[in-house]
Amino acid sequence: MNVSGARCLVIGGARRLGRELALDLARHEAAVVISSRVPGADASSTLVQLQTLGGQAGLVYGDVTRADSAAHLVEDATAALHGLDAVVYAASGPFAPASPEELGVADWDKSFDVIAKGFFLTARAAHHVFVASGGRDAGETQATRGVIVAITDPLAEKPSAAFTAHAAAKAAQVSLVKSLAVAWADDSVRVCGLAPGPVDLPEDPHRAAALRAAERAALKRLVKPAEVGQAVRFCIENDYLNGANVTLDGGLPPVWAGVLES
Repeated sequence: MNVSGARCLVIGGARRLGRELALDLARHEAAVVISSRVPGADASSTLVQLQTLGGQAGLVYGDVTRADSAAHLVEDATAALHGLDAVVYAASGPFAPASPEELGVADWDKSFDVIAKGFFLTARAAHHVFVASGGRDAGETQATRGVIVAITDPLAEKPSAAFTAHAAAKAAQVSLVKSLAVAWADDSVRVCGLAPGPVDLPEDPHRAAALRAAERAALKRLVKPAEVGQAVRFCIENDYLNGANVTLDGGLPPVWAGVLES
């Protein structure tokens, strides 16, 4: 599937990494709709940025942790784009470091609601649209009818004392990527994961911790948003990539020695 001309929905595309990925897709001639849970300045600003790039752009709202809302969100994006080819799931939950014994139950629940449950509900709704519509080239044989890319995390596979809920939820998300890829392969719907290490986002409230984590990587730097965007496009365009969780962490060590201070 070519990114150029693809109709893409970026869940959580209003800010931070999701915004950078939406803008990257638009710069490579994709039609892009972003989603936000509620209206706000971030979503409006990102929409304006997308529109200035000259391609088709849109904004939809919805709560991905509710089945009906996730379905409507995907349907609204499909209507705005006159079809749907790819979904990038960039929504994430709380990311405040805390020891397991101090972790609040509400933060645990929110992590799993957004990262695991929300991804599952959104992916299922997208699968329904992909199968019903037949993809961009309906009626023709194609390698990929639709593709779903989850932005996962190296923490899904690296022990962490500081981010217990986030890491566990991301591990569940990676498991879902692999299970859904197998379940939907016969429908020509691919599901992939992409696990970037600490990303160079100037507005990151935990930037100091991200920089310390990046120093532990072999490359000793933050990953650039453009590098994550390039990897997302690879996941969309490579029709043989399915069920993989691509790691883009610059060579982080096998154990995440996460610090508890932010």
